[in-house]
Amino acid sequence: MNISLQNRQRKFPIDPKKIKQWTRQILSMQKMNQGELGLVFVNNHRIRVYNRTYRGIDRATDVLAFSMREGPGGDLHPQVLGDVMISLEMVATEALLYERTREEQLIILLIHGILHLLGYDHTQSLAEAKRMERREKWLLTRIYGSSEG
Repeated sequence: MNISLQNRQRKFPIDPKKIKQWTRQILSMQKMNQGELGLVFVNNHRIRVYNRTYRGIDRATDVLAFSMREGPGGDLHPQVLGDVMISLEMVATEALLYERTREEQLIILLIHGILHLLGYDHTQSLAEAKRMERREKWLLTRIYGSSEG
């Protein structure tokens, strides 16, 4: 799995090696061992611009997923999954809100974004939302549980 990582914010330090390890674990548990994926870490301002441009929602969000497997031409390069963009400012805010560590919140958003790239979509139906939530919890238990200590 080829994982590219870009850190386009300065406020919150990241551990690229650890993040790539989590990403590989998520993909492996989803039976995806070949392909390409991009991870982009940004601030609230930048993710708001992307959210407004691509979704028509003029506010910051925590995670955006840009699938390369959907739409016209999506089957041309099935090994290219797409990009996951995460606001590390939102990670910090949500970690406090949900009483989690920033690391746990980051893993949660990483899982969420990757599942979107793999075709999960909680906005389609209640059944699909529950299916995605179950998978997120299952992955989090295995990854976050194994990264502690």
